[in-house]
Amino acid sequence: MENLTRSMLLRSSSMRWFVNSCIYVHSEAFQDLPRITCPLKIQKKIQYARDKKLKESFLLNQQKKRRGPLIISCKRRQYNFYQGEAFNEFDTHKLVSCGWKTNKRLDDYFTILPYSNNPSISETSCSFQELGINEKLCEGLRQLGITSPTEIQQYAIPRLLRGSNAICTAETGSGKTLAYLLPAIEWIIRQKLYFKSNEGDESRYNNLNNPNTVIITPSRELTEQVMSVAESLKPYADFDPFLLGNSRKHNQTPMDMLISTPGSLMKQLKSKQISCLNLQHMIIDESDTLFDDSFISDIQKILQMFHVQVVENEDNNGLLGGTQIVLVSATMPDGVETILGDLMPLDAVAKISTQGLHRLQPHVKQKFVRINTQSKGQKLVEIVKSNIDKNEPTLIFVNNNKTCYYLDKMLNDNGISCLKLNGEMSSKERIGVFRKFKDGFLNVLVATDIASRGLDTVNVQHVINYDFPTFISDYIHRVGRVGRVGSTEGQVTSFVTHKWDVELVWKIEIAARKMRKLQDVNANIKMKLSELDTAKNDVFELNII
Repeated sequence: MENLTRSMLLRSSSMRWFVNSCIYVHSEAFQDLPRITCPLKIQKKIQYARDKKLKESFLLNQQKKRRGPLIISCKRRQYNFYQGEAFNEFDTHKLVSCGWKTNKRLDDYFTILPYSNNPSISETSCSFQELGINEKLCEGLRQLGITSPTEIQQYAIPRLLRGSNAICTAETGSGKTLAYLLPAIEWIIRQKLYFKSNEGDESRYNNLNNPNTVIITPSRELTEQVMSVAESLKPYADFDPFLLGNSRKHNQTPMDMLISTPGSLMKQLKSKQISCLNLQHMIIDESDTLFDDSFISDIQKILQMFHVQVVENEDNNGLLGGTQIVLVSATMPDGVETILGDLMPLDAVAKISTQGLHRLQPHVKQKFVRINTQSKGQKLVEIVKSNIDKNEPTLIFVNNNKTCYYLDKMLNDNGISCLKLNGEMSSKERIGVFRKFKDGFLNVLVATDIASRGLDTVNVQHVINYDFPTFISDYIHRVGRVGRVGSTEGQVTSFVTHKWDVELVWKIEIAARKMRKLQDVNANIKMKLSELDTAKNDVFELNII
């Protein structure tokens, strides 16, 4: 033990001598070098910068612990955004799209990732029968694979069954068609039962060219779709739906439910082919389009020709004391109340909407690519060929008819067979185009915004905005072609080319980072034309007929 202690002391003393020698040599070597001193003010600045960096690092680590899943994935990872992070919308430099107005950011991109389930699917359990739909019709819905109502259907069906005038707004693909069709069918059945019980003879109910319900849509394709849904329900309910053609004269035809575009309906009303004696329900689908300056005069004339007297109180009997008016849309401009004030008392209108209205679809992947005009065609061909290999139906949107024809030819020249749909095509050319696409005859469709309103595109898995939409309302409708109720997950790819495109991307990115509604949702087409002309002195073609 004593030997061990002596050995340790010798070692420690030797180490001490070695260290002292090194210090002496070090000081001798550097004693002739000049001494540099730092002013106290600069020392404080350096210390402040160090403390600030440490504080920011600490806060960042704390934020990482608290933040949720990744919401925005960027090519430049420093712009990634996580759920729960704070964001100041006035600090535009934190937007990944901030510098996209210059060509320095070409090929940059960011993606809004899915972070929630489809908001249209209600979390509360409820049946159609509990909402007031008869058992036979409920059985028909089950046979069609529809077992439970969506959120908007739960809100709208009871109110419409009470006879309320209503503005019914909900996100795209949420089941709005059934939300107004089912109550309309129930009212038709009630009216027939009323005549049978009060008059003793159901034959007193005359529906020859004399509809109980009129449904107006902005396009031929949408009328065909609504008619298809109505016909699928006909075996389970006693009613006769009828699709009004463009010019054909109709003799005495049973029509409890008349479905038409404004132009076709106006022609038949002027020739006095349609009676208004039974009319109790007027449904205006895609009302944001039909109530803008381009269509409102036709709608007003139709209401006058039908001698519409708005229902002022609700009724549970077989007949209403007037005509129930229902407006349906996925977007609704802020000034719609001003327009409605000329048609009906606003205090008699029920406003029915969902939480997902005017919000980005949280279950749809949305990618934005900064690209120049020369590269768009090649990039489009690459994406479409990849989708064809994966058997993914693809819907390509453009802003005008000319580009629609150009892309149709360009894709075919590159060995990609596709369909096209635009407002310049004749009725004969357009008939069946959308049905072919929906039935899988071809998996690529190039279209203007005529295909963005209301059409049920449950088969579409990829939407490509070859031309970036000019307005928020157009973007909402285009994105709504994927991720619909009953469809598989889809994605949207948007090419951002022009400076005016970037300004809209800013609004979308801010809404995604703030988790809030999209701002300035407006659908007035004539106002759009004037704004667009002022903004970029270009031509914007209206493709809705």
